[in-house]
Amino acid sequence: MKAQFRFLAMLAVGLLSAIAARAESYSARGANAYVQAKDYQGLLQYATVWSQAEPNSAEAWSYLGVVYGNYLHQPDRAVAPMQRSLELNPNQAPGWHALGVTYLQLKQSADAVGAISKAIKLNPNQPNYYNNLAVAYAEMARWQDAYNALNDEKDLAVKMDNATVWYNLGNGYARLEQAEPAVAAYQKAVQLNPNWAEAWTNLGTMLQWGGNVQGAEQAYTRGARLGDPLGAQNNARLQQALAQQAAAAKAGADRNSIDAIINRQAKENLERRLQNEGSLRLGEHLP
Repeated sequence: MKAQFRFLAMLAVGLLSAIAARAESYSARGANAYVQAKDYQGLLQYATVWSQAEPNSAEAWSYLGVVYGNYLHQPDRAVAPMQRSLELNPNQAPGWHALGVTYLQLKQSADAVGAISKAIKLNPNQPNYYNNLAVAYAEMARWQDAYNALNDEKDLAVKMDNATVWYNLGNGYARLEQAEPAVAAYQKAVQLNPNWAEAWTNLGTMLQWGGNVQGAEQAYTRGARLGDPLGAQNNARLQQALAQQAAAAKAGADRNSIDAIINRQAKENLERRLQNEGSLRLGEHLP
């Protein structure tokens, strides 16, 4: 009898140990190890097995969505696991934001507006949410809504007074071709971080866009000296545009055509910079 009791006790201990080991087998810490190593195929395998082992874990499904959408650039495969994560935990603002950005990647702008708006309702203090909401509105040609979203982001930028927040806000205004608020945002960014080369270059672009050629030259030069190769390239293009402008003026071109040369070149500079700028960050959309 005692032997049987000891056997049952040992079995119970073994089962509890196995359950505990299984519970500890998958975790955000384990997933993040793959992120740190940039082993995204490993993360895919880890998140896939985790979601199978713990199908009611919102975190597991979120990581699966992240690896598809953010690291493997397969947004079409990211939507389902993200939606599953949100079904299990609908109160995760980062998850709604991630889903919204994924919809943006899929050119489903209306769905993106809906998802990011839910993220903002849950957490109105995340600047990037407003920035990406503005992108979604702009994709739908809802320009005033996009501008309003950025103005909401500006309120947060004033409170936070953070260089990165101001820089991203400047990018948002720049995408909407709003030179004056973009310049103001970039100026705040370089005031808070004077050694930010890319911010100086972007400031130069929007100063050029607004017609302040001398200010643009100075900002480009500062960006180039701090290590941004695009600063020197933009400055060289600006000099070419100025030469074209002088030739057009000499040929008797109208003033609008002359000004358009500088403006067009500034737009090309902006597109070169912003085509690789992104807002989505891993730490911002996990539960």
